[in-house]
Parts: sequence; C-alpha cells; structure tokens
Amino acid sequence: MRSLGINVGSSSIKLALMDDNTLVWSTVVPHEGDLPGTLKNALREGNIEEGIKTLVTGTEGRFLFNVNSTVETLCLEEALRTSGEKVDALVTMGGEDLVVYTVNKDGKIQNNFSGSKCASGTGEFFKQQLGRMDMALEDVNSISPDAKVLSLSSRCSVFMKSDCTHRLNKREATKADIVLSLSNVMATKVIDFLNRAHIDSGRVLICGGVTLNKHIIDFIRKAAPNIEFIVPETASYYEAVG
Repeated sequence: MRSLGINVGSSSIKLALMDDNTLVWSTVVPHEGDLPGTLKNALREGNIEEGIKTLVTGTEGRFLFNVNSTVETLCLEEALRTSGEKVDALVTMGGEDLVVYTVNKDGKIQNNFSGSKCASGTGEFFKQQLGRMDMALEDVNSISPDAKVLSLSSRCSVFMKSDCTHRLNKREATKADIVLSLSNVMATKVIDFLNRAHIDSGRVLICGGVTLNKHIIDFIRKAAPNIEFIVPETASYYEAVG
C-alpha cells in the first residue's frame, strides 16, 4: 500500500513516498515561507495521486494541513524500527533546531537535549552566512583543502556574524576558512549536547539536511572517536516517513 510522509521544517518541506516499507520517491524543497505553494509543486513533481494515505509532521507545520498529523519523535521511532538501526542516541540537525534524543534498548526515545533559540549553530544561520559570501550550499564540500579553523564568537549569532565579516574584511580569513570554522562550531554544539546526554560511546544516528555538510560530520567523528556515528544516505526518510 502506498503512503506519503510529509515533514514541514523551518526551511524546507520533505516528502517521502512509500510502497509498504520501500521508499519509492523523496524530495526536499526549500519553502521560503510559502508552504501551500511549495507543497503543491512538490506533490505535482512526485505525481502524488489524490486520496493517498498521508501523515504530516513538524513542530508547527503539522497544524497547517487538513490531514492526519503526529509529532516527530514518533516518526523517528518508527524510522528506527523500520530500518532496524540499534542506536543509543539520535541527533537531528535542521534549519532551526539541533536536538539530541537518547534511545533505550527498545528503540524508544527517552529524553531530549536541545539548546536555546540562538541561531548561531543552526543550518539556516549557516546558509545565511554562505549567502553573505556569495556561496551556495553546493560549494561547501568543495572548499580548498588549505582552509583552516578559526576561533569564532559562537555564543551569539550577531557576534558570530560580525566576527566572520570582520575577519573577511581584514583579510584575516578566506571564505573557505569561514565555512570550515562555522562547520566546526556546529559540530561542537552536537558534541556538547551528547555530553549533556551522557553519551560518550555506543552508536549515534545523525539525520537532517545539515548532515550533507561533510565537514561537520568529520569534526563530530574526530571529537568523539569512541562513538560510531551513522549518517543515512537518505536523510529525508528519517524525518518524513509516516
């Protein structure tokens, strides 16, 4: 039986079309605030038929559509069950939020750890800083291998933005240095939340659009060598499956 999962995030809409337990189509589309228009275009792209069984999730977005909805934690638990992944924690990295969930031996989420609403460690902030440097997300994984990590004012997004601008204007850093340094800040936040959750070994699954930045994943793995980090190839599946 075919079913559709929709995740409405702060930056994008993710759709996953399932045929029983098989993923047959998925997409991730930036919505730029136009949720109805973006969803209509995505449904058209996927040739989604009317009347298909649908489940929508997302912190606030799930309330915007007249279809069945659920909280993301239940979707994540179902994704773990379906995939067969046995993990001690799960990290979601999106445009607005970074959350670490602890998982028990039955695959159920026990607790969650997240930061303040400061944007300095989020995907959307990273994307905005790329835009200020006339760079696109596609440029991130092809920066110069000579790039170096710089210390940035990471407590506040305003200070961090000013720090990046100052270093570029003073030619104290290259664009590649800023990309690598911001990636390191985001990875450090993940490690901090894992420490708060008392996760220093075992297996941790990381999902969300931010995982497409290979530098962040590399920094995370180097900072916690005793943890096995799993990054699914189809990150949207773990967010959108219903």
